[in-house]
Amino acid sequence: MATSDRDRGFELETFQWVGKKVGFYGSILIIALVSVFPILWMLITSLKQPGNVVQFPVQYVPQDPTLENYRAALEQAPFLRYLFNSFVVASGTAILDVFLGSLAGYALSRLRFRFKLPVLLLILGTAMLPFIARLIPLFSLARSWGLLNSYLGLIIPYAAFQLPFAVWIFQAYFKELPDSLEEAGLMDGLSRVGVLFRIILPVSAPAMATAAIIVFIYAWNEFLFALTFMTEDSMRTITVGIALYQGEFQYPWGTISAAVFMSVIPLILFMLFFQRKVVEGLTATGKA
Repeated sequence: MATSDRDRGFELETFQWVGKKVGFYGSILIIALVSVFPILWMLITSLKQPGNVVQFPVQYVPQDPTLENYRAALEQAPFLRYLFNSFVVASGTAILDVFLGSLAGYALSRLRFRFKLPVLLLILGTAMLPFIARLIPLFSLARSWGLLNSYLGLIIPYAAFQLPFAVWIFQAYFKELPDSLEEAGLMDGLSRVGVLFRIILPVSAPAMATAAIIVFIYAWNEFLFALTFMTEDSMRTITVGIALYQGEFQYPWGTISAAVFMSVIPLILFMLFFQRKVVEGLTATGKA
């Protein structure tokens, strides 16, 4: 009787263990599929024959797959120029925010002054303002300064929009670093700025990677300001360039899907390359 009870208890524990594993990994699989499905759908659509893109019933496996849509995407518009413009704008924004965010984050995490928390909340509050409310004033300012159709015309407002998040990431990460690092630098005669750039930042790669990737992805995907500030075709970014593939009476979904899929490849590679650092940075920021 006792043996039978132990067996039933063992079977129940085994059943619960299997249930937890199936539920955990099943949830992860569902979330991953939901996240990846739009990219897979873009890939599938881009490989279809132009006449089969809007065919019903829907074909989930392309018949007679073709690269014609990719050829059309590259020939009908300066796609590589759009990619280059987005890369310059996103990289410039990320570099500027990492630089300014590390300075502000270091001051807010290491220096002692009054009203530190209200200052942090004020910085975060500026990120809550709707972008559309800033569009017209910034457009007038950029036009008066001659920054329309220039990289700086987008880099400066993008950096301003994302700087609050960079400041919060850096100040949270710097708070987790031991004080001994800073004290050793100060005893060696370094200034506060010297301590930041020669001691603190070299050990803060996760925070730098996290802030850089968040800012880079935002700048890469932004559409409204890029459409308004870049009116010359040679200066358009990739999001605006793809939106202009459609004509007045036609929507070449296959060509648009091919362009969209090619535009996300740099982001995927960028994310995969810095994946480990981003996880470390987000984990450290979450602890703080």
